[in-house]
Amino acid sequence: MGFKADTSFLKFLTMGARGVHHTMAQLTDAGFEPIELERYCGSNKIWTTKVKRLRLADVLCVRTGLRVEVKAKSDLKIKMSDAPTNPDRVWDAGLRNNDLIAFVACRESDDGPVPFDRPVFFNVEELRKTVGSSKLGPPKSASEGAERDRTWPATIPSRDGKVIQVTSEKIVTQMSATSEQPARNQSFPLKGKTAYVRSGDTFTAGSCFLSGTPASTANLANYLSQSYDPLAALKSTNAVDRYAGAKALRFREDKASSVRSAIETLIGKETELRVKLEAAASAAAFGSSLGQDTIAEFVWKEQADKELAYLRMEAVLILAELKTEKFSGVILKEIATHKAFAGNEVRQAAVWGLGKTGLKRYEELLPFIADSDEDVVLHAIAALGPDTPHAVIKRLVVTLAQADKVVAPAASQALREIGTDAVLKTLVDAYEQDPAARNWILATLGRMPPDLVRSKLQGLALMDRLEPMLLFAPGANWLSSEDMNINLSFLLKQNI
Repeated sequence: MGFKADTSFLKFLTMGARGVHHTMAQLTDAGFEPIELERYCGSNKIWTTKVKRLRLADVLCVRTGLRVEVKAKSDLKIKMSDAPTNPDRVWDAGLRNNDLIAFVACRESDDGPVPFDRPVFFNVEELRKTVGSSKLGPPKSASEGAERDRTWPATIPSRDGKVIQVTSEKIVTQMSATSEQPARNQSFPLKGKTAYVRSGDTFTAGSCFLSGTPASTANLANYLSQSYDPLAALKSTNAVDRYAGAKALRFREDKASSVRSAIETLIGKETELRVKLEAAASAAAFGSSLGQDTIAEFVWKEQADKELAYLRMEAVLILAELKTEKFSGVILKEIATHKAFAGNEVRQAAVWGLGKTGLKRYEELLPFIADSDEDVVLHAIAALGPDTPHAVIKRLVVTLAQADKVVAPAASQALREIGTDAVLKTLVDAYEQDPAARNWILATLGRMPPDLVRSKLQGLALMDRLEPMLLFAPGANWLSSEDMNINLSFLLKQNI
């Protein structure tokens, strides 16, 4: 991993990823066919290798060609990051007039930030027309060309309520009663803003815009009639259009022979390497050996070029996406075991790709539980999913009997992370059959969810030994929660 745990950054990534999923669900319900255009925009997995990307919107509808950038915010505003002196980082770089920006309101939950209302969509053209009304905030850092927040004037309600009246000058609402405040009427002067609500509309605090300087919010229905031709996009002079077309094709049902031929042609002449790699991914999905060979080239031939080394990381992430392709598993395993990548995060990514978010080749993760690289071991543990087969679970349990000071803790943690009924049964069976493994079996069972253990092991003599351990299993009491562990560890370091 090569980085310290940064809970605030993880929170930010989680909010963004959940905003993307929420927006895609809304688009699907409206009749669109969305995919992630920006790779990993829907994931909160942190990689230290910085992948230099094209300026892409987060989401693409493969049927209509609609592109949507998602902004998930705990404090809802019409706000975009901007670097006015850097053309590649201005707020609307790479966006087309008919692209949409989705603003998603999020609030805190026990499971981190979660969206709590429908996304609000704005057309990029409308934001461009009213950019003069927006204001730039201070630089986010002291570095030259640092990004700043650009915010458009808008009205966001702080309480739930209902719209009573809308005039050319104001919006009159009835704010709902709270535990601390009675219901009351409140007016919001428009002052050059446009009302986005009508009389009779209800609204939720912090989740919508009552008004703003853009002329309107976007109506998704107006975009459903658009048609999209990814094959034509492959011939565009714009690299983002070619990238989007190449990626979209493997999520559609166009004639396979025509698609494969067009993508292979693009691979042969494409000069933008990120587009070429994405085209190779789609070609490989259509069974093209050229596509497979091209991905392999990005993995192996970029080793000597540090400037382009990030493309290898992108290739590994692509291989994990091609779940049905046999060659993906072969290359990922080769990367994970190759001496040339010792100490390189690309090994962690390859192991991750073999696991639950990728190919689900759980048996191939087992050797990495005993790897000499601690970060690789951690990724192997975390990559095991609840669908891990019994044969793999049994091998992990057998490993406990070795009582190796490195491997046994890793195997125990892996079993805990899988956490299924099959794990419990296998551990209990092994406890009866293998006395040498009993201490590690007890230690593993004692850290699993107490309710699950008690429900499955009720009536067994083994429970008498486990009960004291379950009192401090994760989540068993207020001090055993993840947050309390972090807070207490941080506090105890303040000892000078």
